[in-house]
Amino acid sequence: MTHYKILTQALILGAILSLPGVSHSAEYRMGIFAGSASKDNQTELKAMYKPLVDYIAKATGDTIKPEISQSFGNMERHLGNSRYSIFLGPPHVTAASTEEGFEPVAKWNKPLYSLFIVLADSPYKTIADLKDTRVGLASRETVAGPLCINALNKAGLRADKDLAKVYEGKFMDVMARQVQEKGLDAMCTGPGPWKSMNEESPGKFRVIGESARVPGFAFSIDAELSDKEKKKLTDVLIGIGQNPEGLQALKAISGSAAGATDTMATSAKEYFTANLMVEENKRRFNAQIPK
Repeated sequence: MTHYKILTQALILGAILSLPGVSHSAEYRMGIFAGSASKDNQTELKAMYKPLVDYIAKATGDTIKPEISQSFGNMERHLGNSRYSIFLGPPHVTAASTEEGFEPVAKWNKPLYSLFIVLADSPYKTIADLKDTRVGLASRETVAGPLCINALNKAGLRADKDLAKVYEGKFMDVMARQVQEKGLDAMCTGPGPWKSMNEESPGKFRVIGESARVPGFAFSIDAELSDKEKKKLTDVLIGIGQNPEGLQALKAISGSAAGATDTMATSAKEYFTANLMVEENKRRFNAQIPK
């Protein structure tokens, strides 16, 4: 009887071992910096990013647990104190995350840049034409603000010496209204507000110049993951928009990270270089327009 039991157990074990291997899904924490221009309601933010989180979970076969923040300080602390496996954030936070052991692997196909905007019937044709005028600039705390200064300086203008008035604006709709009411002669902002201005007042404004462009939001992954895990996640994070579900997930995002229709390969070097340029122009902003 004992021999029979042993034989039976051996046969059962052999049958189990001959079955196809059962893969166990991993569980990854995903940090999302939504950006200060996004919705401030956590419930709405989670609903907005849920399609993206669900898409990544389905494509990888893993469990993805998101954590969303709108605070630069909080997110930077969490990057240092918590080991996210995946992080989605704007360029300057993406660049900073490399110091905490993260590798940028996929970027939005939507670069960040600034545009100088005037009324359609304005006499100004180029940025250089704005000498001695009243200009509104995006906040120095955004990526757009330093890029505005960069474009001004390249056009041969200093904000503190060559403009009659400088208005630093946090709210783009307020600046747009001032331009429309002729309290400002021009404004400099990002493509998002420009799109909104056109939708609200078609044909009322026109662009006279643009700044340099830098890469926008990006996915980074924890460098401490295994090579196999990093490859699996990278393969899923690049080309999200090429899948119909992934494209819909990207389109569901509004606010600071809105506008992407696909994700492209990137590197730490690209974000390091872009961040150097933005930081240098933020120093110029501070020097030319003291707080």
